[in-house]
Amino acid sequence: MRTFLLTIVVVTAILFGAPAFAGQAQVHHIVLFDLKDNVTEKQIEEMITVGVALLADIPGVLEVSINKKARQDRKVHIKDYDVALYVRWKDNKTGDVYGPHVLHQSFLKLYKPLVAGIKVIDFYGN
Repeated sequence: MRTFLLTIVVVTAILFGAPAFAGQAQVHHIVLFDLKDNVTEKQIEEMITVGVALLADIPGVLEVSINKKARQDRKVHIKDYDVALYVRWKDNKTGDVYGPHVLHQSFLKLYKPLVAGIKVIDFYGN
């Protein structure tokens, strides 16, 4: 029984862990936008709507979500951002396509003037 359990653990580790090391696992791309003080609610709503429409059409993008910060009432919450963008990429190579892609560059051109600061997090996941 112990050998069987050990085999299951090893096989699971190989199946689910190896893709991350080989660059094949999906990547979760998170961007935190700290907006300038003069940005209006209308501009934020436009950024959200246009962001989803543009970024979802980039090859290798599996999911896009963008919206205002939901909470900041706990000490562990990051407080210095206003809007967060979440994009799930097919794999790490998608990031090489995503960055220079005309749709991503269009999004940046439209909304970078609203941004005071930005933080980016990319990590492997399922």
